[in-house]
Amino acid sequence: MQAINSTVEILLLGNKQAAINSIAHLLNTVKFPQCRLLPIPDLGNLIARIPSNNPQLIFYILDQQQEQKLLELEQLNTQNIPIILVSTIAEFDLASLPIDIDDYLLYSEITAASLSKTIFLALRRHQNELEAETISQENIELSSQLLGTKNLFQTIIDNTSTLVWMCDADGQSIYFNQAWSRLFGQKIDPKLNPSWMLKIHPDDLAKCQQEFSQALAEARGFTMTYRLQYLAEEYLWIYNTALPQFEFSGEFKGLLGYCFDITSLKQTEQQLIHQASCNHLLAQITQKIHASLDLDQILQTTVQEVNQFLQAEKIQINRFDLHHKLTFLFESRLSRAELSCEINQNQRFPVVLFHNNIAQLAAGKIVTHNELNLSQITAEASSVLLIPIISEQHLWGLISVEQYSLSREWTIEEIRLLEQVAMELSVAVKQAQLYQELGAANLELAKLSVVDDLTKIANRRKFDQYLAAEWSRLAREQNLLSLILCDVDYFKLYNDTYGHPAGDRCLRQVAQAISDVVKRPADLVARYGGEEFAIILPNTPLAGAIHLAQQIKLQIQALKLPHINSPIDLYVTLSLGVACCLPQPDGNFETLVAAADRGLYQAKATGRNRVVQYQMAISSQPQAY
Repeated sequence: MQAINSTVEILLLGNKQAAINSIAHLLNTVKFPQCRLLPIPDLGNLIARIPSNNPQLIFYILDQQQEQKLLELEQLNTQNIPIILVSTIAEFDLASLPIDIDDYLLYSEITAASLSKTIFLALRRHQNELEAETISQENIELSSQLLGTKNLFQTIIDNTSTLVWMCDADGQSIYFNQAWSRLFGQKIDPKLNPSWMLKIHPDDLAKCQQEFSQALAEARGFTMTYRLQYLAEEYLWIYNTALPQFEFSGEFKGLLGYCFDITSLKQTEQQLIHQASCNHLLAQITQKIHASLDLDQILQTTVQEVNQFLQAEKIQINRFDLHHKLTFLFESRLSRAELSCEINQNQRFPVVLFHNNIAQLAAGKIVTHNELNLSQITAEASSVLLIPIISEQHLWGLISVEQYSLSREWTIEEIRLLEQVAMELSVAVKQAQLYQELGAANLELAKLSVVDDLTKIANRRKFDQYLAAEWSRLAREQNLLSLILCDVDYFKLYNDTYGHPAGDRCLRQVAQAISDVVKRPADLVARYGGEEFAIILPNTPLAGAIHLAQQIKLQIQALKLPHINSPIDLYVTLSLGVACCLPQPDGNFETLVAAADRGLYQAKATGRNRVVQYQMAISSQPQAY
């Protein structure tokens, strides 16, 4: 509902100027709504004045001589403007008025408050009447549109090929459209209730009844597919979707269903489903072949998946060697297939069939049991397929598919599938060979990638990998990890004095000497840099690491490698930094390397040819040994 405007235009009519002035004065004191007066003292000019001023409200000051003018005013009021009558007559009979008015005031009793209330109520009544009239007109139009829409909808529903039905909350049928009558050739009675479901195929009926009952109980829709009988021996495939219907109050009132004839789609689907299944199986096998390097796993998975699809009593994969011998690899049997004595006897059937047809198999041709005289082997009905697996133009092996309890004719699609599987397995065989060769090469390359070319001990890459791994392990076990960093003293002078080939020999001798001292399998000696070496000591306390560093220092001195230009000795010497810590899961092994490096730096700064420990846990000065 719209609000009343704060300013109201009022037409003030009357012949008595005093009364006009008095009412005008009172109207000007009204605060809400505010009034803007349009006085017309000359009642003889009403015909021209009322339409041109377009007021929202008319105040008419009535005396005994103006009743005829009031009737004229009603006739001119084409805009249905509210009229408030102000009577100057003390004793006035409202029943004698010739027109209907919106309100009546006695001139002698008028106040500003009564005027304000009268104006507001008159405008509100007028507004309500206009809105009611508008709503009434809209309702008429909507009812007409709704009726037209309902008729159109009914026409569409009755002429569509879609089967439409409705039932109430109890499952009682209340509507079937004309498509049902056209389908069955007779009029469908909506009061058939659920008995129409008896035309559903017996194999589908129980499932449909259960779904229908659950949908009603849970006030929900459903979607189901079933076969529906429409002639004596004919069935249609129906796709049925039902939607729940509710009252405005939210109460469940039943189901609205749509049924579509999908018979042609089902027929096409049945024709394609076998091929699609073949393609899907082949894609799975191909994907696994490309994703796996394990030939045994590929063969085992393939034989199981193929048999899940073919449902043969037994499928085997056998390997063929140069001595024309078959070696059994993998087998899959149906769980429901019982191993009778006859079947056990017939297990030699594929072997005999293989040896009698080895030339054809080697040429890539499929062999069936029809190419062998079965009386030579067994009198039982049997069906066997041998599919060769050719790798690099040679017979690598074969797939044997066997059926003993019942004779079986293999379809073209099944044989083509097995041919494609055999081709994929030949790829897997070649791939496995290549990966085996590649694995050996990679293993050798991996060994080379972590060995220093010059000294033949671990390189920096191996050092980083091993230290990170030991840090993580010892952090879990909460055991100590020690590290020694050592540097050949004044090695640049050594190279300048003796040449780089001699320097290389020196580094190899130093590496060998360190390795001779470090004997535990878990310890690692690595070349850390040019003339720098590192020793990782898992599960080793600081004292043990210091002792080992001293032994390394003495071992290098015992080599007595000449170094005549060394400022500290006539022979090659080492400076060593030692650090030890308890690794933490949230820490980093770089802290241990940095500590050992500080110890090495102190060893060099304090004269070289010494061992210096750097204590990580306490802030003390490095100690030399």
